[in-house]
Amino acid sequence: MSARRIVAVEGGGTTWVAAVAYEGRLNELQERIEVPTQDPATTIAAIRAWLRERGEVAAIGVASFGPIDAKVGSATYGFITSTPKPGWANTDVVGLLGLRDEFASIPFKFDTDVNAPALAEYRLHKKPGSTSMAYITVGTGIGVGLVVNGATVHGLVHPEGGHVQVAQMPGDGFTGTCPFHKRCIEGMTSTGALAQRACVSAADLASLPDEDLVWDQAAYYIAQLCMTLVMIVSAERIVLGGGVMNRACLYPKVRAQLKLLLSDYIQHEALTSDAGLDDYIVPSVWGSSAGIVGAAYLASEALP
Repeated sequence: MSARRIVAVEGGGTTWVAAVAYEGRLNELQERIEVPTQDPATTIAAIRAWLRERGEVAAIGVASFGPIDAKVGSATYGFITSTPKPGWANTDVVGLLGLRDEFASIPFKFDTDVNAPALAEYRLHKKPGSTSMAYITVGTGIGVGLVVNGATVHGLVHPEGGHVQVAQMPGDGFTGTCPFHKRCIEGMTSTGALAQRACVSAADLASLPDEDLVWDQAAYYIAQLCMTLVMIVSAERIVLGGGVMNRACLYPKVRAQLKLLLSDYIQHEALTSDAGLDDYIVPSVWGSSAGIVGAAYLASEALP
């Protein structure tokens, strides 16, 4: 029997991506398309037209930037809800993609663009006996995806860990850039926040040396978010992704800061030794493709 074709769709604030994968080979994306994020109707219509040309598919996974409504049965299920992105609040993503009418016969799953890669990382890289995984993306925004007891977490809505309040780093007078919460993790450590700290454009962050104070500040706040996940979720591994994490020096800095912040309170080898931390705080195996691969894993979950 031939492997069933599935479709992955990732809705990003800058670019929407879609691709084809096959059951059992979810990491091998084919027929990929990228569409610059414009207004909802224009952007999603391009993805819908691409989907129409794919022929028969067995399932679809949609991973979108948020906040979203991922609660099946809700009146706004499949919507982007209260996003600050201009023009995108209250967008019916599932409807515009045709999953309520033209493609209503195709099973699908809809989730956040951080829950989806968290699921993919968990499915591919979970340790024997583990039931949890956290995925943090650090870029224009900061998001947290969670897998607990083998399933992505939704609850009231879904995790919004990027807006957890953080303690000020000693000597740091930065007031934060988040229009909602100021000194939340996103307000202190997003791409825009780091650029303001360093008095450079976001595009010029990459030119700063590893020794620049801004990377120590970023590591301090990212480590606080990791500590929150350790204490509240007891996540068995934390994967860090997103554009800011292309700065490789951040991984050892975050690990070191997390160890200092925890002060050996949690006695587990994953957190008390350098070797354990090296395997606990890790980069995404898929890098910038984590979101679209995650959407393929969502699609696989929708297969009948």
